[in-house]
Amino acid sequence: MDIQHESIRIVAVVRQRQGWQLRRWWRLPLPEGTFGDGLLINAEAFTKVLAGWRKELPLRHQLRVSFPCQRTLQRSVAAPDKRLSEPASEAYIASATARQLQMTPSQLCWDYLPSQEVTDPPLIVAARKTDVAALLKHLAAVRLFPATITPDASALPALIAPCRLEKYQYLAHCERCHWLWASTEPLARWGWFDAKAVPTLSDLCQQLNSEPEFVALSCVPPVSVPLNVFPLDIWRVFSRLQPPLPQHGGEFVVAVALAIGRVAG
Repeated sequence: MDIQHESIRIVAVVRQRQGWQLRRWWRLPLPEGTFGDGLLINAEAFTKVLAGWRKELPLRHQLRVSFPCQRTLQRSVAAPDKRLSEPASEAYIASATARQLQMTPSQLCWDYLPSQEVTDPPLIVAARKTDVAALLKHLAAVRLFPATITPDASALPALIAPCRLEKYQYLAHCERCHWLWASTEPLARWGWFDAKAVPTLSDLCQQLNSEPEFVALSCVPPVSVPLNVFPLDIWRVFSRLQPPLPQHGGEFVVAVALAIGRVAG
């Protein structure tokens, strides 16, 4: 389930011996003003849209939900002493991250990513606990209990191998008001840019210190892709599709990435 300002995009997939199979897809329009700057403003409209869809879910399912990347923070902190126990290490990381953000550990939901080099500090991904709790509360109101909540941009690396994007430097995804991007490195970097500040692909490439020919591009608005840019076909992920397919596959890029991404544990 990919939650964006103007709509909720959902795919239902199953993993079979032959590979991933697409079973269903939904695009649920949201009334204008339901979200603003990644924050849920009109909870009644949000839950009303989801309540009708909830009736279509099978009893057994696993739900993965996107969280707006612009509501997350990424920070590097000094690695904890290797002699510390796991709980002590986690307490140290939480405290160090909170100090950098001028918050208390109790105000944060956080996770960390290993570094590419042993000597590099781990990368901490944090969000305000109130933002995450509000989303969980309103999902629970319609009996939806996510197995994971994932920053939308951080889901994109799941598409690199199945879409054969290793020869590119970045996967860029253009929403109507912002960009999501992820690098194709083994331990991918990812992030977000406001389209007002970064209006074109050339501007995005300048920010990423890359060139358009090294970028795989997907777009939610139907636009013509420059000749030197690789257009992502999200349906290549699946060994079997269930037609009819949506008119614009770019709307479902994040939802598909969430669905097929690996979950630790």
